[in-house]
Amino acid sequence: MFREFKRAWKQAVDNFWQELEGDGSGDAAYREVGRVRNQLTELDDAITETGQRLADEREQVEVCVRRERMAREIGDEETAGVAREYRDRHLERAAVLEQKQSALEAERRLCIRDLKEMEKALQEGRVRSARIELEDLDRHPSESEFRNLEETDRSRSADERLDELKRRMGK
Repeated sequence: MFREFKRAWKQAVDNFWQELEGDGSGDAAYREVGRVRNQLTELDDAITETGQRLADEREQVEVCVRRERMAREIGDEETAGVAREYRDRHLERAAVLEQKQSALEAERRLCIRDLKEMEKALQEGRVRSARIELEDLDRHPSESEFRNLEETDRSRSADERLDELKRRMGK
């Protein structure tokens, strides 16, 4: 699970920077930011689930300690031994879950840091793009340039709708 989060996160960040630097449109960069936000939500869910499992294991440790004590009080060493064995198992699981939770929280901190950097870079790219557009207002585009822009916009819009349809269909 950690490898999947790490691989997906690295891929999202790499894609973000490629798209932001690539065509200058930033459309894909916005999608990457959205994808990273979704991954952050998945990390939050995983942290919550791990925390609940950890609490359950700690509760089971307490139950086993209580059972061991009660068994000793009545002189049942066999039951006390079984309770001790299960206590040790729950302690081991709890230790692993603590490590998992710690790793997920560290991954979440990295994710938040990178997301902030991506959003900042995207914002700076928008500002830079707006400056270029303002500079372009001084010149008067020809009719053919308008047609080219409209065709490009229609094509991009169709591609986006097709991508969305493919995503919804699971392809």
